[in-house]
Amino acid sequence: MLNYRYEATKLTSGTNIPRLYNLKEVSVMLDIPIGTLYNMSYRKLLPCIKVGKRIKLTEEHIKQILAKGGSLYAG
Repeated sequence: MLNYRYEATKLTSGTNIPRLYNLKEVSVMLDIPIGTLYNMSYRKLLPCIKVGKRIKLTEEHIKQILAKGGSLYAG
C-alpha cells in the first residue's frame, strides 16, 4: 500500500490537488482514538469529506481540528 501512496503523491506533486488522509493516519498524527474519529464523523462533528464510503481529511481539515485545541466537541 505504501508504494501506491508514493506513486499517487508523485502524480499529484506540483498540482493543486490536496493530499487526502484516512482516519487511521489522522488518528496516529493527532493521537486521537480512531473510534472517536468515526463517532465524530457519524455525528457530523468532524470536518471531513466522504469519497464513496471512505472518510478523508485534507491538511485544512486537520488544521481546523488543531485550531479547536483538538476538541472535536467544541462548537
